[in-house]
Amino acid sequence: MKPCKLLLASVGATVLLGAFVASASADAFESTSQRIRGVFTAVEFHLPSATARCALTIEGTLHSRSVSKTARLLGYITRADLGACATGAATVLTSTLPWHVKYAGFSGVLPEISSIITRVIGASLRVKESGGIECLVRSSEVEPVTTNFHRNTATRVLETAEIRGTIRTGIECLGIAGSFRSDRGVVSVSNAVTRITVTLI
Repeated sequence: MKPCKLLLASVGATVLLGAFVASASADAFESTSQRIRGVFTAVEFHLPSATARCALTIEGTLHSRSVSKTARLLGYITRADLGACATGAATVLTSTLPWHVKYAGFSGVLPEISSIITRVIGASLRVKESGGIECLVRSSEVEPVTTNFHRNTATRVLETAEIRGTIRTGIECLGIAGSFRSDRGVVSVSNAVTRITVTLI
């Protein structure tokens, strides 16, 4: 019995070690596309005196299909179009494009993580408050827009994305903090319905 127990223990240790090595070696992501699009039905820009709730489509590019899991520049948001606003009014400052996209982390358990988190730096828009003043909102390193890309752990497809953030307005609105939040927008390859798969390598 002792040799049998010893063999089982050895096999178990080997399996655990193999799983650990696989997780530890997964230090990069590989995407099936460098072009990405997110389509949101409702993105809410909330200020104490106004709320704008609008549709939004964003598109961007990655520098490479293979990206290391480090806090670095991943690529750019190259297009941002606001659609119809159900509430309030807002304007994207397209002259500030492209916006920088940086890796911020992930959630879930390696190697099959459930989401990839990025920060968008430079995202700029104006939100009209109730008195008619247009408040400038611009994300920065200190106050970024966070985008959480949800990944199906079975298919490895990026299915949806959510936008969050708290950013102070410009001096025209006394630096009052505004907040971003969105529904779960559909993620795909730019100008196509093809879904994007992300694997760990």
